[in-house]
Amino acid sequence: MPARRAASPLFYWAGAAGVAAAALLCMATSLDQDLAAFCHAHQRWRGVYQLAAAPSLLALPGAGLILLWALARRLRGGPPPARVWMAAALATLAATAAKDELKWAFGRAWPETWLAYGLGGFHPFAESVLYGSFPSGHTAYAAAPLGVCWALRPRLRPLWGGTLLLVMAGLVAADYHYLSDVLAGLLTGGVCAWGSLVLTRRG
Repeated sequence: MPARRAASPLFYWAGAAGVAAAALLCMATSLDQDLAAFCHAHQRWRGVYQLAAAPSLLALPGAGLILLWALARRLRGGPPPARVWMAAALATLAATAAKDELKWAFGRAWPETWLAYGLGGFHPFAESVLYGSFPSGHTAYAAAPLGVCWALRPRLRPLWGGTLLLVMAGLVAADYHYLSDVLAGLLTGGVCAWGSLVLTRRG
């Protein structure tokens, strides 16, 4: 069976630009607010939406377990785990740290803040629980390890991509985030995945 040919870096740059453009379009139009209002009015299946987003909750504890596993192997004199594990853990931790700082820097009102109080837009460096919607942290630290798996385990790309789309859809449908929030989270996680792949590359 012939080896899978790696995608050109231009493909990924174009993808990143497309995601960024889509997020900007959502913010520049009423699409974010219209979709948030629609989802808010249709919460009959909220439990299903939350279940769809639940895989994102596994990323951070998973990264911690991988690091403990790597430490145990090293203490026993064994080799480190495979690159995919270490890169996924590194990407997850980087995305978690990045999303916290970005949320504070942008200070975007949550959909619930807008719906309940009429407060919208961005409030940079605001110290309030009413702000912190942008980018989506759950999307970021789900996209980071899944992005690593997308690159290093390409045969399972339908699984990685499907899981990520499920998380993003669940977060928007449950009215936790605007559409542009999850797109920005995807971009944040993707950048962290790329960085971790570069840092863990051998030779």
